[in-house]
Amino acid sequence: MRPLLLAVLAGTAFLLGSRPAAAGLEVGLGPVDEIDGEGSWIATVSWLSEQRHPWEYMLGVIGSRDMTLSGPTDDVAFVSVSKRFTWRGWFAQGGVAWADSDNEVLSNHFQFQTGVGYDFGRLSVSLRHLSNANTGGRNRGETWALVQYGF
Repeated sequence: MRPLLLAVLAGTAFLLGSRPAAAGLEVGLGPVDEIDGEGSWIATVSWLSEQRHPWEYMLGVIGSRDMTLSGPTDDVAFVSVSKRFTWRGWFAQGGVAWADSDNEVLSNHFQFQTGVGYDFGRLSVSLRHLSNANTGGRNRGETWALVQYGF
């Protein structure tokens, strides 16, 4: 995982000079925080609307973990819709999500997604969290850093 993350970060300097993207498609990749000592990865595809404060429609996959205390977890696919509030490149967002898995980390299918980040134009970086917001069951949630590139 570290070589992939280093490659993404190394490419960031090159991409920062790219011209800003309007609304459209973004692909993302990043590391997911450790659960019981084992990290994972995330891959996403998103579409942003054209408003000043755009809507983000995201499809994502969080990779499996083999060594959690409660046993292995499978890949988790999710879809989310969130509103992104922007100010001078910075953004904060929040919305709802549906995950295809009910496991030790995401304890039901209905989830909330929140995030903060910075948009450089074609490239954005953010810190995101997906959890049930303590609406029932376990509430460990998933937290990840995400680098997205827009087309």
